[in-house]
Amino acid sequence: MSRHIFLALVSVFFFVAMVLALTPAARAETDARTLTGELYTLDLKAKTLTVKKADNSTVTLKFNKLTVIQRNGKDVKVKALALQDNITAKYKANLTATKISATGPKRGKVVGALTDALKGNGTVVIGTKTLKTNAQTRISRNGVLVSLSQLTRQDKIVAHVKTTALKSSSAESEASDLIADGPEDQELHGLISAISGNAVTITPSNGTADVTVNVTATTMIEVDSEHATLADLAVGMQVEAAYDPSTFDAYSIETDSDGEADDAFVNGTVAAVDTVAGTLTITPTAGSDLTLNVNASTEIEVNDVHGTLEDVQVGMPVSAEYDATTMLAKEIKAGAGDDNHEDTKIEGTVAAVDTSAGTVTITPAGGGSDVTLNVTTQTEIEVNDAPGTIADIQVAMPIRAEYDTASFDAFEIKAGTDDSGSGGGDDHAQVEGTISALDAVNFTVTIDAGAGTFVTVILTAQTEIKVDDEDATFADLVVGQSAKAEYNILTFEAHEIKAENP
Repeated sequence: MSRHIFLALVSVFFFVAMVLALTPAARAETDARTLTGELYTLDLKAKTLTVKKADNSTVTLKFNKLTVIQRNGKDVKVKALALQDNITAKYKANLTATKISATGPKRGKVVGALTDALKGNGTVVIGTKTLKTNAQTRISRNGVLVSLSQLTRQDKIVAHVKTTALKSSSAESEASDLIADGPEDQELHGLISAISGNAVTITPSNGTADVTVNVTATTMIEVDSEHATLADLAVGMQVEAAYDPSTFDAYSIETDSDGEADDAFVNGTVAAVDTVAGTLTITPTAGSDLTLNVNASTEIEVNDVHGTLEDVQVGMPVSAEYDATTMLAKEIKAGAGDDNHEDTKIEGTVAAVDTSAGTVTITPAGGGSDVTLNVTTQTEIEVNDAPGTIADIQVAMPIRAEYDTASFDAFEIKAGTDDSGSGGGDDHAQVEGTISALDAVNFTVTIDAGAGTFVTVILTAQTEIKVDDEDATFADLVVGQSAKAEYNILTFEAHEIKAENP
């Protein structure tokens, strides 16, 4: 009898041991979350990827050396993933992917430093390999969708191409995507007012102080869509420049010798989108339909976010800048802009976090009552410049949030410290009120926000200025206008200012 009892106890022991051994795995499987969608952007330096879901919302996941990555059923390195691949990802609550499974057309890849990029004909040179781009080529730089003109010779590139094209003896293969990592830059639009040696002085179109950039051996210069040199630039030319904000070394300078004579603008509604042909048809507010050509150099924003032609939908309100001779679109803005959103931004300090209720309470930096926001499944959260969850947000952290003023649902929350070591995500703040003073020497605008609060912001060459929803300059701002400004809380430099006449 005792032998039977002993055997029974041994059996029970082994059964319990097996259950306990399996429980962590089972729990991990239960806790694992699944995400499906399209690979939207990839940031190899930050080790993050963004997946666009079927409802057009996006989720950014982190990956590391423990993340299992497969493409078309085979284990691969992350560089083998191509933008627009179909993605199924398993990830933890902290948004770290444990497994990424991708499917997509067979692709080869070209990896190396960017040697050249010519916006005019849509070619890029990586090392010694020349690739063509078109309207379907998706370009991601530092995890953000960009146009071809925003690439620099300091960038490291991963390009995916058809394997047959890669092995072909033809001089150029067509890139399905370009994934770039490079230094941060600033853009400048204006008129060349002086050239002295390697220094080019540009008077910004928004009427702010002149900016002088340095032309170096790595500066890409393009005149009339062709390669050019410093000698081809002249005072009076309208230019677009990208430069290092710390050294003022120019990454690129682009100009049209005819200035803006051929530039045209259209506002209306999207009538048709052809992603294969690379065309966009617009029904203007007045007149006949207009069809524009779109390529990889076209800058596209959809709902105030960088996008691609495939993100543009029929029926969307749209505005475009284009070349009236070639009908090539330079810039397209579609969907609802900031002015159509019932949203606002807040900057301050975390006062309370309720993970059960899904709320975050913020004490505004500029004073006033605390604001409690709802965190939903659609809320994008970054903590210390990395994807996070509400559980990662701590009381007393600097925080910036964008939210719906009706529901108080947060669209985006950035808390903690960013890469530059400063707090509050991008350090943006917003002030709204009436312009009470203007300083044309120092290019400052003082806004009376009410309740005895005055905020003075500095306008720079990068400041976007609008008056009555039209592009404007500093000279168009007038004391007494209602105004809303978004600015950096550390430098008080304005990113944008929108004013309206009484």
